[in-house]
Amino acid sequence: MFRLQDVSYLYPAAQKGAALNHVSVAVAQGEFRWLLGPSGAGKSSLLRILALEARASSGMVDVLGVPVMQARRGVIARLRQRIGVVYQDFRLLDDLSAFDNVALPLRLQMRPESEIRHEVNAIMKWVGLGSRLDALPPQLSGGEQQRVAIARAVIHRPALLLADEPTNALDDRQATRLMTMFHRLAELGTTIVVATHNDALVRKYPAHAIELMQGYLVQEG
Repeated sequence: MFRLQDVSYLYPAAQKGAALNHVSVAVAQGEFRWLLGPSGAGKSSLLRILALEARASSGMVDVLGVPVMQARRGVIARLRQRIGVVYQDFRLLDDLSAFDNVALPLRLQMRPESEIRHEVNAIMKWVGLGSRLDALPPQLSGGEQQRVAIARAVIHRPALLLADEPTNALDDRQATRLMTMFHRLAELGTTIVVATHNDALVRKYPAHAIELMQGYLVQEG
């Protein structure tokens, strides 16, 4: 769950203007939301704020019950462990195997290695990469890297899952499986926000949407 009240986010000094302007939106626990809007609408900035990778310039940000703007670094660090992110550029660690990339969130939680191996093997089999555990990211195709990134984002059963164009490199069958998994996670209580330009996907899986235009919220719900 999260709540933003009158949130604005200014571009860094090298750029001009605001990426977000006075955005107010609230999403309850276990809800699924599309995040829509053309390029430059502010979708990535909103995801970065929710992922605690960027700090709003003004307004109120509450993520999973934590008032982020007032929170200390230690609180933010612990909160990040409850958030899963699927990045558009994957952000896999090239010097780690697919197995170790996916295992990373569990190792940060200090989970037993036997449990980690069981969980990673299970989810990598589910995404169809059970035979690619030892492969380094540069040895994987774009679609395979995307599936590794998805597995890494969901393996620790995050309370908040943020996904930026998560089906871009997937075929229709894989995209269908992914959307089924996302909706199952929402049923189990994970709050999910998926940014996409894929109108066909939105029509196939209708859900409430957060829509941005030039940094302004033009639709919620």
